[in-house]
Amino acid sequence: MKNKDNEKIIENVKLKISISNFEEKEEIDMKSTSKKFLKTAAVACCALVSITGIVFAKDVGNFISNLFGKNSSEGVDTAVNNGYVAEVETEYQKAEGISINVDSIIMDDFNFAANFNISLDESYNIDDFEHVEFEDLKIVDETGKTVFITHPYDTELAYKGAYSFSATKISDNELQVSLSATGNPELFPKSKHLTISMTKISTISNFYEGNWNFEVDVPEEFYNRTSTVYKVKSCNDDKTTLTKAVLSNTAFKIELTTTTDKIDYELLHTSNPKSIYDKIALQKEYVETSDGKRFETAQRSDGDGGYTLTSDNTIKYYQTFNLTSFDATDEITVHIFTNTGEEIIIELEKSE
Repeated sequence: MKNKDNEKIIENVKLKISISNFEEKEEIDMKSTSKKFLKTAAVACCALVSITGIVFAKDVGNFISNLFGKNSSEGVDTAVNNGYVAEVETEYQKAEGISINVDSIIMDDFNFAANFNISLDESYNIDDFEHVEFEDLKIVDETGKTVFITHPYDTELAYKGAYSFSATKISDNELQVSLSATGNPELFPKSKHLTISMTKISTISNFYEGNWNFEVDVPEEFYNRTSTVYKVKSCNDDKTTLTKAVLSNTAFKIELTTTTDKIDYELLHTSNPKSIYDKIALQKEYVETSDGKRFETAQRSDGDGGYTLTSDNTIKYYQTFNLTSFDATDEITVHIFTNTGEEIIIELEKSE
């Protein structure tokens, strides 16, 4: 970061991390369970269920808490529980004894997530795949638009958001890898078809090359999706201006600017990002619908919130909440507590 003498813009850094959720699961017959029963069980137990079946944790009866890995969000959970998820189940592609298919995806303006199943032949030890990442995963739609890409060679084609991978062991030779991507400055495109390809897989100690390619038709509900824009009715703080408030099927995202009286530049130069966040960023945010339901921030480490601080002590801030269109009301209230303990209350209503 620049020091106060330079008075340059301090940019928030979006983390691109690999998060492991590699927990051994009991092997089950994924095809033998009725899909209709799974949907009923999901509602009754308030748990996420893969359309292709249930994966149990070690304790019988405990479901995996999130279909797309631990770095997904409750908003994505809500969307999946309401049927907003696509069963893909492409044919397995095999290279160098590693077979991969695309299991399921979810996509709207703010979130893209996908599950990949991996089956290993007898020459591999699955424990070596505790941390796994697709090094050159590329997802392109029918228009040539790059939806997502890791480690691109052409920066003009780069996906500019953040992402994470997590791995879940299914059996002694099978695992599921979940991609979770969010925080993209641009909205995800309304794609009708996706081409998903990769040639490099990395683990903790090894690197594997092959050629895995998949063609996926995107469900109509993904590319014909709509988002709801909200406008400000009132705000109790004249230093704060809301610039964007958009509700999608998986998240509610706001952008605003506000000013602060004093910045501790010495603290800004410490190596602890949490300390920096506590000192100058907004905190303890939540949103409330008009029927009294409260929704917290998504708190994903792959880019669901952040800020930019300018030299005139103006904070440009964005945050994503777990509110989704499935819980939408005509009016929404945003509550924000600043680092000085003051509460900013912004009342919103649907734009016509």
